[in-house]
Amino acid sequence: MPRRPIAIVGAGPAGSLAAWHLSRAGARVLLFDHSHPREKPCGGGLTGRAVALASAAFDPAVVPAVPMAAARFATGGFSSSRAAEVPVDSSGDAPLLVASRRAFDLALLEAACKAGAEHVPEQVRDVQVSAEGVTVRTAQGDWQADWVVGADGANSLVRRRVLAPFRRDQLSLAVGAYAHGTTSRTVLVHTVAAPPGYIWSFPRPDHLAIGICAPAAGETPARLREVLDRWLAATLPAGLHLERYSWPIPSLPYGDFSDAVPSGSRWMLAGDAAGLVDPLTREGIYFALESGRLAAEALLGPGDPASTYAESVRRSIYPELARAAALKARFFSSEFACLLVDGLARSRAVRAVMVDLIAGRQPYRTLRRRLAATLEVRLAWELAKLQVRGMIGG
Repeated sequence: MPRRPIAIVGAGPAGSLAAWHLSRAGARVLLFDHSHPREKPCGGGLTGRAVALASAAFDPAVVPAVPMAAARFATGGFSSSRAAEVPVDSSGDAPLLVASRRAFDLALLEAACKAGAEHVPEQVRDVQVSAEGVTVRTAQGDWQADWVVGADGANSLVRRRVLAPFRRDQLSLAVGAYAHGTTSRTVLVHTVAAPPGYIWSFPRPDHLAIGICAPAAGETPARLREVLDRWLAATLPAGLHLERYSWPIPSLPYGDFSDAVPSGSRWMLAGDAAGLVDPLTREGIYFALESGRLAAEALLGPGDPASTYAESVRRSIYPELARAAALKARFFSSEFACLLVDGLARSRAVRAVMVDLIAGRQPYRTLRRRLAATLEVRLAWELAKLQVRGMIGG
């Protein structure tokens, strides 16, 4: 175990869960984040496996959340789209809850502090890593540490200091709004072919979190906002108060996972800072939590923590994200989106597959095989072609 403190920059799910595990084991942890309490631009969907990881630190039932009753998938024009609704059984092990990120992230931070982590509510201005140790600089002075975990998001300062910022082709751009004055128990997902991506509406306890996501290369916030506004006009009642936002989301291409570097001498990257986001769905909460757990496990275990962490991430996270990246390029094409929606509309078995995919119980590795078993053979075949094309970049 490191003799000096472990510095964690960013108290989101990755940083706070890492701090909780480390502090519980007796490590000294400095957890830097000046932003709490804050709402995070995000759908806020918590899969069953994400809830299971968070429940090690605190009881997720204390966080206000909306259990989903259904997910509605649509494609085509906003006023005359093809659509299918998938019932979601929220009894017992709910496959999807939607929570306020303000409440969820704050609960994780408080759990880390109760376990013994020291929250430093200051903005980190610089991080220096050398063979001798780590220096974290804030407006109040310098802090010394043995290791630094960069869990500070897509614009990670730690990543910029120890590695390199994300390229534009490694990012998606999300533009959205909180629609105050209404909510629901149905998740809405509307795929769009131009730009290739999707619009979502996730019901929070007292508002809707709505957004559109597409590859950042060649897109602008203004163009995405125009597409989203057309959907809002066709879908939501007039007069709602909209609180606008936009932010980047890591979305790595398939080939980048073969040589991605999540750690090095005295540093690790976790969550969004490491690019650990599903490139297809852009879901990152589970991978943030899992990477925080793996980072703590590596720092507490024998051997070289950097090598241990890198091997764990490459074994348990990268393969799933790479498969999603292989599908991403053409998944939102009109042809495939129509096949998927039609399959959902007519087949209970396809709907069951989709519920498990939403819940994080259905890996991409066996998705084609399971779809083929539903006898929706054309859908499974097209999915296979998408994956092969994505892997070869064609």
